[in-house]
Amino acid sequence: MRQFALLSFLTLIVFCSSTWAQPDKMITNRDNYFWQFGIAWTSTDDDGKELNPMPIDQLHGLPFPSRLYADRYIYNGWSAEGVLGGQAYDATKKVNDSIGVNGLLTYFDVALKYSFYKQLGRGAIDPYLGAGAGFTFRSADPKQSAPLLTPTVNLSAGCTFWMSKQIGVQAQGVYKFGLVDILGKASYAQYSLGLVYRIEKTDGYKSDFHKPKYKLPRKPSRIKVEKQTDES
Repeated sequence: MRQFALLSFLTLIVFCSSTWAQPDKMITNRDNYFWQFGIAWTSTDDDGKELNPMPIDQLHGLPFPSRLYADRYIYNGWSAEGVLGGQAYDATKKVNDSIGVNGLLTYFDVALKYSFYKQLGRGAIDPYLGAGAGFTFRSADPKQSAPLLTPTVNLSAGCTFWMSKQIGVQAQGVYKFGLVDILGKASYAQYSLGLVYRIEKTDGYKSDFHKPKYKLPRKPSRIKVEKQTDES
């Protein structure tokens, strides 16, 4: 429940900040990025204990990256993200109320994110909050007490630390509420640490009146006036 309260509070802050912010009429395509792509190492907390949000000794993890994601910038700090990933269960660690669960947990998620990058001066620190939905697939192990297929509602919080204009290190935590049993066996948390590559926008905003067909000729046309001669 502590995770639920914390993530709900952070999400509320995002929407309030977006609502109260002054309109920015000077936004151009250079204000942020075009696309972000990343890979990450993940650890999954699927032990079913809501009051113990991050039990280090019970996290399921892999030695190689298992999360792929793409992020498309929309407008004024908002972006949309798609995620595809998987996690192998460690049979020595607890899964809800069972030990010895084998198989895979795979997932596909989409999220709407809000970044505080502009508010912090577009520096090295880029924190964000997100909310979205997804589907989680679990292996049909007899010891697995969670459903085979679970739709989820997700709340996330993270931060990207930019080492250059294009490359950064991203850390994130996300809680996924299983819609088949809210805060039950289908719900779980994930933590990730990975690398992200940012493709920046290179063209500024230009209105239609900047296009060549709307341009006026630079040199004014000359009007010829016939000279009149006096009759003698």
